[in-house]
Amino acid sequence: MQKLGTYEFNIDAYSTDFRGKATLSLISNFLLQVATKHAEKRGFGYSYMNERNIAWVFSRLMIEIYEYPHNDMKIKVNTWVSDTNKFFSERSFSIENEEGKIIGYARSLWAAIDVTTRRPTNLLNLQGLADFKLEHPCPIDGMKKIFPLKDEEPLGKFTVRYSDVDINNHLNSVKYIEHFVDMFDVELFKTKDIQRFEISYQNEVRFGTRVKLYKKEEADGVFILEMRSDDCTVSSARVIWK
Repeated sequence: MQKLGTYEFNIDAYSTDFRGKATLSLISNFLLQVATKHAEKRGFGYSYMNERNIAWVFSRLMIEIYEYPHNDMKIKVNTWVSDTNKFFSERSFSIENEEGKIIGYARSLWAAIDVTTRRPTNLLNLQGLADFKLEHPCPIDGMKKIFPLKDEEPLGKFTVRYSDVDINNHLNSVKYIEHFVDMFDVELFKTKDIQRFEISYQNEVRFGTRVKLYKKEEADGVFILEMRSDDCTVSSARVIWK
């Protein structure tokens, strides 16, 4: 079986923003879909892990978009396992427009835990996973350290509700991104795009949890964002606008 997986998507009007462009959360959702399908078909997906009382844990995601796909466009998302060690598996992505031009890349980092003990498991024991490692270009930087924000006042808050949670009753990975992106004024989207988005998932957030949102401009067009629950950081992100 091929190590590289390729999947097609249509950008529909109902899923675009007021500019007719695909949202960052929609693109992130595509990435998670192809990661799930690619792993499942190659024997190390949800079914395989569930039978062994193990679960994949999404740790980090870095996305760079050079040209946002728009309404009625067809895109291809390619994915492959770019590295695997004892604790983490790195999965990379490239995004192509209808002409085959690369319009974005992404990197993601995954761990695995024992569902009962919630402790990390050795990924090298997953039979066949390392065999799908592929040397394929993904020319974007990995995530740089995001330092905790200090002395910042919360800019918003929300309570995790039904539409926020996933099959594990945790805040859905894409919902983190939506809540972060919604911290920016709509006027900014009229003149700029998010070129790079980095997110670190640090702690689980369950249904009913109250979350506070924080933001600080690190440099011109570069923002650090945080989610906290009871003064514990549950996720942090860096957003670069162009």
